[in-house]
Amino acid sequence: MPKRLSLKNLIKPWHRLSIRRQGFIVIAVPLLCLILSLGVFSWLRYSIDQSQKWIDHTNEVLIENNQLLTGLLNAETGVRGYVITQRPEFLEPYYMAQSSLPTRLKRLQALVSDNPQQTVRLQNITQMIQQRVRTLVELVELTNQSDSKSLSPSGINRLVVQGKTEMDRLRLGLTQFEQQEQSLLKMRRDELQFQRNFNEILLWAVAAVSAIGSFFTLVLFSRLDRNLSEREHRLLQSKNLIEAIISNVVDAVVVLDHKARIESINTAATLIFGYTRAQVVDEDLSLLLNELPLNQSYSSQDYWQQKLLEGVQQWQATGRRINGESFPVEVSISQIAFDQRMIVIIRDITEQQEAAAKLQARAQELTDLNTTLASTIAELQSRNQELDQFAYVASHDLKAPLRAIASLSEWVEEDLAEKLPEENKRQIHLLRSRVYRMESLINGLLKYSRIGRLHVPIESVDIRALLEEIIDTLAPPPTFTISIGLEMPIIKTRRLALQQVLSNLLDNAHKHHPRPDGNVEVSVTDQGRWYEFEIKDDGSGIDPQYHDKIFTIFQTLQSRDVQEGTGIGLAITKKILETEGGSIRVESTEGEGATFRFTWLKSPLQYNNSSKPLALEGTQ
Repeated sequence: MPKRLSLKNLIKPWHRLSIRRQGFIVIAVPLLCLILSLGVFSWLRYSIDQSQKWIDHTNEVLIENNQLLTGLLNAETGVRGYVITQRPEFLEPYYMAQSSLPTRLKRLQALVSDNPQQTVRLQNITQMIQQRVRTLVELVELTNQSDSKSLSPSGINRLVVQGKTEMDRLRLGLTQFEQQEQSLLKMRRDELQFQRNFNEILLWAVAAVSAIGSFFTLVLFSRLDRNLSEREHRLLQSKNLIEAIISNVVDAVVVLDHKARIESINTAATLIFGYTRAQVVDEDLSLLLNELPLNQSYSSQDYWQQKLLEGVQQWQATGRRINGESFPVEVSISQIAFDQRMIVIIRDITEQQEAAAKLQARAQELTDLNTTLASTIAELQSRNQELDQFAYVASHDLKAPLRAIASLSEWVEEDLAEKLPEENKRQIHLLRSRVYRMESLINGLLKYSRIGRLHVPIESVDIRALLEEIIDTLAPPPTFTISIGLEMPIIKTRRLALQQVLSNLLDNAHKHHPRPDGNVEVSVTDQGRWYEFEIKDDGSGIDPQYHDKIFTIFQTLQSRDVQEGTGIGLAITKKILETEGGSIRVESTEGEGATFRFTWLKSPLQYNNSSKPLALEGTQ
């Protein structure tokens, strides 16, 4: 739908123009109206003058035609009087016609040369006039040759009749010629009247356009005046705002005039340099800065102009306080666009330089610490390698005697089977159980020490399939139920690490259950960045005071004589989870079962064998 045409819509582009263009338009509109009025008036006057000239031209033709006819009539009348009276004075009009008629004919030919029809008629009239003049000449000559007594009436009568016929034809030709000119005169007078009427209408139209242009000019001028007033008001506000900002700026602001002399300074400058405003006005900036040239061939104005030409944004210099104290400053300069003044901003950078020196010292300390840390890391890696070698050797050397003790106890029991009392058999069985426990402890220590330092590949793991595999490996009795939740995800992770965690927790839930008909439930919930696994059993539960103790290495809640175990499974589980960026907690009260919850990241952490990752922020 087209926009509605209104004065507001017409004026809207006006505000987008610059003040210079607005002023040009305000001047141009009345000037154009004046030029248009003068042009129209000149054209109208020219057209009327041309029409009047054509009317005058036609009138002149008519006058010449009438004079031509009058001259002929006078000549004919004079000749007749001379024929009747034979008095010479009657021939005076005749002689005048003979001398004037050729001139008048030439003038008429010149006047009607632009009209082909009238030119043809005039040529016919000229021939008839020439014939009429010859007849008159013949009549005069005939009269001159005869006296009054011997005058032949028949010859004269013939010439008179012939003259009348010629004159009638000539009068008819001149009448037609005059009628044509009268017709032209009427047409040209009508054209002149039409031109005058049209000119009057056009003048009124020009007057209306001029009035509209004047009104439009007044509107634009009022708009321009309003814009100038608003801009002046905004400039005043901006000036006041800038002065207020400059007054509150923490840096020294110095305004230089066109001669590079100090025109004004802000409050910060008085505090930094110690001078009052009156003390620095009209002084050179070298009063405040030590870097300015003092020779006469290179003025301060040239110096600052050179800085502006070089495009220097800011540089460091040395300031000078009223007491002569020097201090480091940072100087920047810019030129005000609408005049030759300049603004110099001076910042005291004493504290920054001191801070930079301190930072440099701290950076050197950090460099030294990094060097020491690198050396320590290298030494630690070497110690870790030695520890791995020691753990391997120690486990190998410790396991060999333990296997030998277990084998010897079996041989002794086999050799003395019939001689050993039941008490001694029980003690030998107890000895072998302690040996197996010791071997389990050594294996657990090896696993615990290697968590996070062995490369484990990342692969896609189906949690449901993994749980089913673990349950099949644990082989619980038919009466013991381990149920898996409905929605189990498929994730990319370190399979062996997650398998170890789930296996340890399910094994604990099965092994420490007081009844053979126990029930364990495994479920998973999506927590955004990680999954939360929940393993809930209906066993005897754990007293809250032991919730932290169960995750400590070698700690068990029951005596090892009552319940065989190393006390290292949950410690390994916790360390694996922390290594993988997760956490574990237990919720339980004694006699009501236990619920273990641990978190597992959806995106596994990336680490190498020599460094262990930290838990992600927000991990429970």
